[in-house]
Amino acid sequence: MNAMDANNMVCCPYNKAHKMLRKKLQQHILKCREIYKDEVELLVCPFNKAHLIPEPDFLQHTRSCIDRKIIAHYQHNAPATINEETKHEKIETEENWDDEYVPDYDPQQYVVNANIVREPNGMFPSQRKAFIKEERKRLLGEDSDGETSGSTQRVKAPTKTKANSTVTQRSAPYKLPNRNR
Repeated sequence: MNAMDANNMVCCPYNKAHKMLRKKLQQHILKCREIYKDEVELLVCPFNKAHLIPEPDFLQHTRSCIDRKIIAHYQHNAPATINEETKHEKIETEENWDDEYVPDYDPQQYVVNANIVREPNGMFPSQRKAFIKEERKRLLGEDSDGETSGSTQRVKAPTKTKANSTVTQRSAPYKLPNRNR
């Protein structure tokens, strides 16, 4: 089935030169309504919102609209009757969701306890390094430092200031060894 089939193509009610797929008509009407709001006044069909009709033709359209039969079908046919065959018994359950206390779901708490790899987005390089190190410990175990040197520097956790911005406390800069020449 070709998407550009003639049955799927429709014309814009505001400008007959605009042709598009039927499924794009509603979106297109919103745009053209703004462009032609001062030039063309169209009324909306009560049976199909995609039918926009000039005022002189509106009464004739409402009498002969092809979508009118859908509404007429429900107006003139009797509603379905419920009898013993179509009824079902009331479903009883012992479960009562109002009586049970269930704590709220905290996604951050879940991720900390689950075996999920988190990414250090939006962190300074020192924070990112510390975060990755903590993630390795959390996921692989306490003894998996991955460090070969004996000296490790720890970066303190971010603290909040009065302006609620995150500030990282950095350790002292590296001390260069004395080189006596």
